[in-house]
Amino acid sequence: MTDTASATQNGYAGGCGSRMNKKPWSIYEVGAVIGGFAIFWPLGLLALFAKMKKGELWKGAADMEAPWTHWQSAKSNFGHFNRSWKRPSESGNAAFDDYRKAALEKLEAERRKLDEERHAFDEFLTKMRHAKDREDFDRFMAEHKAPPTTSV
Repeated sequence: MTDTASATQNGYAGGCGSRMNKKPWSIYEVGAVIGGFAIFWPLGLLALFAKMKKGELWKGAADMEAPWTHWQSAKSNFGHFNRSWKRPSESGNAAFDDYRKAALEKLEAERRKLDEERHAFDEFLTKMRHAKDREDFDRFMAEHKAPPTTSV
């Protein structure tokens, strides 16, 4: 069996015949990549990029598609989750849709009321902190300006 026939059987079709039989990474190449990442991460990326440009990341890398080319995108993989979690705007039943709309408006009004109360409480806390700061400052100034007491 020829190199081309065996390459086609293994899924490596096309390309230069001399690139079909790549040797595995040497210990020096592995050490250069790991050492590059350990010393300074851009060096590790540079070593990986050099191997990629030479087509040596995996056997037959220069002669075939990348292993991940047929994977589905994350968006298409999880699209069914997005569809199941979206609220439908209408159910098809007018009475239920009106009830739902009224209930959502009540909830929105309650949310706005709670937000206003939170805002009022935040203002109250700010005033309390300011009053305490003023009190502490006034006490400091009173002690600081007071004439020193002499003990006899």
